Amino acid sequence: MDMENNINAKGEYIFYQDGIEISRSKNILTKYGKRYITEYLSGQSSNPLKDIAIGIGSTAATVNDTQLGFEYYKTRVSLSSPDIQTSALTGLTTYGVVYKATLPPEVSGIINEIGLYPSVTLGSTDYSSRSISNFESGQYWLDDSGLSVSTVSSPTPLIGTYYIPITATSSSSKKYSYDLNLDLSGYSANDSMTIAYNQNDTNLDYIFVRAYSSVSDYYEIRFAGDLSIGTKIKSLTLNNLYSSTYGSGTPDNTSITRVSVGVKAKSSGSSTVLMDGLRINDEDSFRSDYGLISRSVLSSPITKSLGRQMDIEYRLGLTF
Repeated sequence: MDMENNINAKGEYIFYQDGIEISRSKNILTKYGKRYITEYLSGQSSNPLKDIAIGIGSTAATVNDTQLGFEYYKTRVSLSSPDIQTSALTGLTTYGVVYKATLPPEVSGIINEIGLYPSVTLGSTDYSSRSISNFESGQYWLDDSGLSVSTVSSPTPLIGTYYIPITATSSSSKKYSYDLNLDLSGYSANDSMTIAYNQNDTNLDYIFVRAYSSVSDYYEIRFAGDLSIGTKIKSLTLNNLYSSTYGSGTPDNTSITRVSVGVKAKSSGSSTVLMDGLRINDEDSFRSDYGLISRSVLSSPITKSLGRQMDIEYRLGLTF
Protein backbone atom coordinates (compact mmCIF):
# COMPACT_ATOMS: atom_id res chain seq x y z
CA MET A 1 0.00 0.00 0.00
CA ASP A 2 1.28 3.50 -0.88
CA MET A 3 1.17 5.27 2.48
CA GLU A 4 1.83 8.68 0.92
CA ASN A 5 -1.33 8.51 -1.18
CA ASN A 6 -3.44 7.26 1.75
CA ILE A 7 -2.66 10.16 4.08
CA ASN A 8 -5.55 12.61 4.31
CA ALA A 9 -4.35 15.81 5.94
CA LYS A 10 -6.12 19.09 6.57
CA GLY A 11 -4.26 22.07 7.92
CA GLU A 12 -5.02 25.63 8.97
CA TYR A 13 -2.96 28.63 10.07
CA ILE A 14 -4.32 30.77 12.89
CA PHE A 15 -3.00 34.27 13.64
CA TYR A 16 -3.16 35.94 17.07
CA GLN A 17 -2.54 39.56 18.05
CA ASP A 18 -2.30 40.27 21.78
CA GLY A 19 -3.76 36.82 22.45
CA ILE A 20 -6.84 37.47 20.27
CA GLU A 21 -7.46 35.51 17.10
CA ILE A 22 -7.45 37.84 14.08
CA SER A 23 -7.43 35.49 11.09
CA ARG A 24 -7.49 31.90 9.85
CA SER A 25 -6.28 30.49 6.55
CA LYS A 26 -6.57 26.93 5.26
CA ASN A 27 -3.54 25.35 3.62
CA ILE A 28 -2.49 23.21 0.70
CA LEU A 29 -0.35 20.26 1.79
CA THR A 30 2.29 19.92 -0.92
CA LYS A 31 3.29 16.63 -2.47
CA TYR A 32 6.67 17.08 -0.77
CA GLY A 33 4.82 17.63 2.51
CA LYS A 34 3.00 14.33 2.07
CA ARG A 35 6.29 12.63 1.32
CA TYR A 36 7.91 14.23 4.36
CA ILE A 37 5.10 13.04 6.65
CA THR A 38 5.31 9.53 5.15
CA GLU A 39 9.08 9.39 5.67
CA TYR A 40 8.76 10.74 9.20
CA LEU A 41 6.15 8.13 10.15
CA SER A 42 8.29 5.35 8.68
CA GLY A 43 11.37 6.50 10.60
CA GLN A 44 13.31 7.68 7.55
CA SER A 45 13.34 11.30 8.71
CA SER A 46 14.72 12.08 12.16
CA ASN A 47 14.36 15.88 12.16
CA PRO A 48 11.45 16.94 14.38
CA LEU A 49 12.18 20.67 14.15
CA LYS A 50 10.08 22.99 11.99
CA ASP A 51 10.13 26.57 10.72
CA ILE A 52 7.24 28.83 9.79
CA ALA A 53 7.90 31.36 7.02
CA ILE A 54 5.91 34.39 5.86
CA GLY A 55 5.97 36.09 2.48
CA ILE A 56 4.36 38.53 0.07
CA GLY A 57 3.66 36.18 -2.85
CA SER A 58 0.02 36.03 -3.95
CA THR A 59 -0.11 33.28 -6.57
CA ALA A 60 -2.49 30.47 -5.63
CA ALA A 61 -1.05 27.61 -3.57
CA THR A 62 -0.64 24.25 -5.34
CA VAL A 63 0.55 20.78 -4.39
CA ASN A 64 3.66 21.36 -6.54
CA ASP A 65 4.91 24.36 -4.53
CA THR A 66 8.47 23.95 -3.21
CA GLN A 67 8.80 27.38 -1.57
CA LEU A 68 6.88 30.59 -0.92
CA GLY A 69 6.37 33.07 -3.73
CA PHE A 70 8.55 35.66 -1.98
CA GLU A 71 9.63 34.80 1.55
CA TYR A 72 10.90 37.63 3.76
CA TYR A 73 11.03 36.11 7.26
CA LYS A 74 11.36 32.63 8.76
CA THR A 75 11.19 31.65 12.44
CA ARG A 76 11.64 28.42 14.37
CA VAL A 77 8.55 26.68 15.73
CA SER A 78 8.78 27.17 19.49
CA LEU A 79 6.26 24.51 20.53
CA SER A 80 4.69 21.44 18.97
CA SER A 81 2.12 19.23 20.64
CA PRO A 82 -0.31 16.43 19.77
CA ASP A 83 -3.96 17.32 19.26
CA ILE A 84 -6.31 14.34 19.76
CA GLN A 85 -10.01 15.09 19.97
CA THR A 86 -13.12 12.90 20.07
CA SER A 87 -16.44 14.33 18.97
CA ALA A 88 -19.20 13.96 21.56
CA LEU A 89 -21.75 13.90 18.74
CA THR A 90 -20.20 11.40 16.33
CA GLY A 91 -17.78 9.55 18.55
CA LEU A 92 -15.11 9.97 15.86
CA THR A 93 -11.54 10.77 16.88
CA THR A 94 -9.25 13.08 14.94
CA TYR A 95 -5.48 12.98 15.34
CA GLY A 96 -3.30 15.96 14.71
CA VAL A 97 -0.46 18.20 15.76
CA VAL A 98 -0.24 21.88 16.63
CA TYR A 99 2.84 23.99 15.82
CA LYS A 100 3.29 27.41 17.43
CA ALA A 101 5.66 30.22 16.44
CA THR A 102 6.10 33.91 17.21
CA LEU A 103 6.92 36.80 14.91
CA PRO A 104 9.05 39.19 17.00
CA PRO A 105 8.38 42.95 17.36
CA GLU A 106 11.18 43.94 14.96
CA VAL A 107 9.56 42.13 12.00
CA SER A 108 7.10 44.14 9.92
CA GLY A 109 5.40 43.79 6.56
CA ILE A 110 2.37 42.45 4.76
CA ILE A 111 1.61 38.74 5.15
CA ASN A 112 0.12 37.42 1.91
CA GLU A 113 1.33 33.84 2.30
CA ILE A 114 2.64 31.48 4.97
CA GLY A 115 4.32 28.08 4.94
CA LEU A 116 5.73 25.30 7.12
CA TYR A 117 9.21 23.85 6.49
CA PRO A 118 11.47 21.30 8.16
CA SER A 119 14.27 23.18 9.90
CA VAL A 120 17.72 23.01 8.36
CA THR A 121 21.11 24.23 9.55
CA LEU A 122 22.75 26.19 6.76
CA GLY A 123 26.47 25.57 6.35
CA SER A 124 29.11 27.56 4.54
CA THR A 125 28.64 25.51 1.38
CA ASP A 126 24.85 25.77 1.37
CA TYR A 127 23.38 27.48 -1.69
CA SER A 128 19.74 27.46 -0.69
CA SER A 129 17.28 30.29 -1.26
CA ARG A 130 18.35 33.49 0.49
CA SER A 131 17.53 37.18 0.81
CA ILE A 132 19.99 39.67 -0.65
CA SER A 133 18.28 42.81 0.67
CA ASN A 134 14.98 44.08 2.06
CA PHE A 135 16.03 47.70 1.34
CA GLU A 136 15.17 48.82 4.88
CA SER A 137 18.23 51.01 5.43
CA GLY A 138 19.32 53.59 2.89
CA GLN A 139 22.61 54.41 4.62
CA TYR A 140 24.31 51.33 3.16
CA TRP A 141 23.17 51.95 -0.43
CA LEU A 142 25.41 54.52 -2.13
CA ASP A 143 25.23 56.18 -5.54
CA ASP A 144 28.23 56.63 -7.84
CA SER A 145 29.21 59.77 -5.89
CA GLY A 146 29.21 57.91 -2.57
CA LEU A 147 25.99 59.52 -1.33
CA SER A 148 23.43 57.42 0.53
CA VAL A 149 19.74 57.30 -0.34
CA SER A 150 16.88 58.50 1.87
CA THR A 151 14.20 55.87 2.43
CA VAL A 152 10.45 56.50 2.04
CA SER A 153 7.47 54.84 3.72
CA SER A 154 4.59 55.75 1.39
CA PRO A 155 2.86 53.93 -0.17
CA THR A 156 3.01 51.16 2.43
CA PRO A 157 5.82 48.68 1.61
CA LEU A 158 5.07 44.96 1.48
CA ILE A 159 8.34 44.17 3.30
CA GLY A 160 9.36 46.15 6.36
CA THR A 161 8.50 49.81 6.80
CA TYR A 162 10.65 51.53 4.16
CA TYR A 163 11.45 51.54 0.46
CA ILE A 164 14.60 52.73 -1.28
CA PRO A 165 13.48 55.10 -4.08
CA ILE A 166 15.51 55.24 -7.30
CA THR A 167 14.74 57.95 -9.87
CA ALA A 168 16.26 58.06 -13.35
CA THR A 169 15.75 61.03 -15.66
CA SER A 170 14.56 60.61 -19.25
CA SER A 171 16.73 58.18 -21.30
CA SER A 172 19.23 57.84 -18.43
CA SER A 173 19.94 55.40 -15.59
CA LYS A 174 20.53 55.68 -11.85
CA LYS A 175 21.87 53.03 -9.49
CA TYR A 176 22.77 52.47 -5.85
CA SER A 177 25.36 49.96 -4.62
CA TYR A 178 25.83 47.91 -1.47
CA ASP A 179 29.07 46.18 -0.40
CA LEU A 180 28.74 42.54 0.71
CA ASN A 181 30.42 39.15 0.31
CA LEU A 182 28.43 36.77 -1.87
CA ASP A 183 29.42 33.44 -3.41
CA LEU A 184 27.26 32.65 -6.44
CA SER A 185 29.23 29.61 -7.62
CA GLY A 186 26.69 27.14 -6.19
CA TYR A 187 23.76 28.69 -8.04
CA SER A 188 23.15 27.38 -11.54
CA ALA A 189 21.59 29.05 -14.56
CA ASN A 190 18.32 27.32 -13.65
CA ASP A 191 18.07 29.01 -10.26
CA SER A 192 16.33 32.38 -10.13
CA MET A 193 16.44 35.93 -8.85
CA THR A 194 13.25 37.65 -7.66
CA ILE A 195 12.71 41.35 -7.09
CA ALA A 196 9.80 43.10 -5.36
CA TYR A 197 9.18 46.78 -6.07
CA ASN A 198 6.61 49.52 -6.63
CA GLN A 199 6.57 51.12 -10.09
CA ASN A 200 5.44 54.77 -9.90
CA ASP A 201 4.97 55.52 -13.61
CA THR A 202 4.97 54.01 -17.09
CA ASN A 203 8.33 55.50 -18.10
CA LEU A 204 10.34 52.58 -16.70
CA ASP A 205 12.43 50.88 -19.36
CA TYR A 206 13.97 48.28 -17.02
CA ILE A 207 15.40 47.59 -13.58
CA PHE A 208 18.92 46.17 -13.52
CA VAL A 209 20.83 44.26 -10.85
CA ARG A 210 24.61 43.95 -11.03
CA ALA A 211 26.89 41.61 -9.10
CA TYR A 212 30.50 42.86 -9.05
CA SER A 213 33.72 40.97 -8.34
CA SER A 214 35.71 44.11 -9.27
CA VAL A 215 34.95 47.61 -10.51
CA SER A 216 35.07 46.52 -14.16
CA ASP A 217 33.92 42.89 -13.81
CA TYR A 218 30.23 42.29 -13.15
CA TYR A 219 27.15 40.27 -14.07
CA GLU A 220 23.92 42.07 -14.95
CA ILE A 221 20.28 40.99 -15.09
CA ARG A 222 17.40 43.16 -16.35
CA PHE A 223 13.73 43.16 -15.38
CA ALA A 224 11.54 44.89 -17.99
CA GLY A 225 9.21 47.70 -16.98
CA ASP A 226 5.43 47.42 -17.26
CA LEU A 227 2.76 49.57 -18.87
CA SER A 228 1.02 49.74 -15.50
CA ILE A 229 1.97 51.14 -12.11
CA GLY A 230 1.87 49.59 -8.64
CA THR A 231 3.42 46.68 -6.75
CA LYS A 232 5.33 44.10 -8.80
CA ILE A 233 7.10 40.81 -8.04
CA LYS A 234 9.21 39.50 -10.92
CA SER A 235 11.54 36.51 -11.34
CA LEU A 236 14.14 35.59 -13.93
CA THR A 237 16.42 32.57 -14.14
CA LEU A 238 20.09 33.20 -13.39
CA ASN A 239 20.83 32.33 -17.00
CA ASN A 240 19.86 35.97 -17.57
CA LEU A 241 22.42 37.08 -14.96
CA TYR A 242 25.32 34.88 -16.13
CA SER A 243 24.79 35.77 -19.79
CA SER A 244 27.38 38.16 -21.22
CA THR A 245 24.65 40.21 -22.90
CA TYR A 246 24.67 43.03 -20.34
CA GLY A 247 27.62 42.26 -18.05
CA SER A 248 31.21 43.46 -18.27
CA GLY A 249 34.64 41.83 -18.14
CA THR A 250 35.14 38.40 -16.60
CA PRO A 251 33.43 38.40 -13.19
CA ASP A 252 34.36 35.78 -10.58
CA ASN A 253 31.16 34.20 -9.24
CA THR A 254 32.97 32.91 -6.14
CA SER A 255 33.85 36.40 -4.97
CA ILE A 256 31.07 38.94 -5.42
CA THR A 257 31.87 42.00 -3.30
CA ARG A 258 29.20 44.48 -4.38
CA VAL A 259 25.61 44.44 -5.59
CA SER A 260 24.01 47.35 -7.45
CA VAL A 261 20.34 47.96 -8.16
CA GLY A 262 19.38 50.54 -10.77
CA VAL A 263 16.65 52.01 -12.94
CA LYS A 264 16.73 52.92 -16.65
CA ALA A 265 14.08 55.38 -17.87
CA LYS A 266 12.51 55.56 -21.31
CA SER A 267 12.79 58.67 -23.47
CA SER A 268 9.17 59.49 -22.57
CA GLY A 269 10.21 60.89 -19.18
CA SER A 270 11.77 60.25 -15.78
CA SER A 271 10.95 57.11 -13.84
CA THR A 272 10.83 56.34 -10.11
CA VAL A 273 10.89 52.84 -8.65
CA LEU A 274 10.55 52.00 -4.94
CA MET A 275 12.68 48.93 -4.13
CA ASP A 276 11.17 46.50 -1.62
CA GLY A 277 13.05 43.18 -1.71
CA LEU A 278 15.63 41.12 -3.63
CA ARG A 279 16.42 37.42 -3.23
CA ILE A 280 17.95 34.35 -4.90
CA ASN A 281 15.91 31.14 -5.16
CA ASP A 282 17.31 27.62 -5.35
CA GLU A 283 15.19 26.01 -8.06
CA ASP A 284 17.17 23.03 -9.37
CA SER A 285 18.63 21.18 -6.38
CA PHE A 286 15.50 20.70 -4.33
CA ARG A 287 15.66 18.22 -1.45
CA SER A 288 12.40 16.75 -0.19
CA ASP A 289 13.72 16.62 3.38
CA TYR A 290 13.72 20.40 3.74
CA GLY A 291 11.17 21.53 1.13
CA LEU A 292 7.88 23.25 1.76
CA ILE A 293 5.43 21.05 3.67
CA SER A 294 2.42 23.33 3.61
CA ARG A 295 1.52 26.66 1.97
CA SER A 296 -1.43 28.97 2.40
CA VAL A 297 -2.28 32.18 0.52
CA LEU A 298 -4.46 34.42 2.66
CA SER A 299 -7.76 35.66 1.25
CA SER A 300 -7.20 38.94 3.12
CA PRO A 301 -3.57 39.96 3.76
CA ILE A 302 -2.49 40.69 7.35
CA THR A 303 -0.29 43.60 8.39
CA LYS A 304 2.49 42.68 10.82
CA SER A 305 3.20 45.98 12.58
CA LEU A 306 6.62 47.06 13.76
CA GLY A 307 6.96 46.91 17.56
CA ARG A 308 4.18 44.34 18.08
CA GLN A 309 4.55 40.59 18.54
CA MET A 310 2.32 38.24 16.56
CA ASP A 311 1.68 34.58 17.37
CA ILE A 312 0.90 31.88 14.82
CA GLU A 313 -0.50 28.38 15.18
CA TYR A 314 -0.52 25.74 12.50
CA ARG A 315 -3.00 22.93 13.12
CA LEU A 316 -2.56 19.80 11.02
CA GLY A 317 -5.15 17.03 11.31
CA LEU A 318 -4.44 13.53 9.97
CA THR A 319 -6.66 10.60 9.04
CA PHE A 320 -5.37 7.27 7.79
